[in-house]
Amino acid sequence: MPKFEVGIYNEQVREALKDGRKHRRLNDEWAEINYIEVEAETADAARAKAKARHPAQQGYVIAHIGPSLKADR
Repeated sequence: MPKFEVGIYNEQVREALKDGRKHRRLNDEWAEINYIEVEAETADAARAKAKARHPAQQGYVIAHIGPSLKADR
């Protein structure tokens, strides 16, 4: 199955840091783009999987999605 690289950040963490606060649950690293690898048939399916794990209602934003650059092992 194809693998996709999905770049995600959390807008709530970014806003908290701008205000000089910490997010109550997430660490500051979520203010920057974090990359996860998702196995899916299509980019749209990979996006749906990423959204299920990192929902917009909790502040997550998908900034990038594309073919994984990691070599198959």
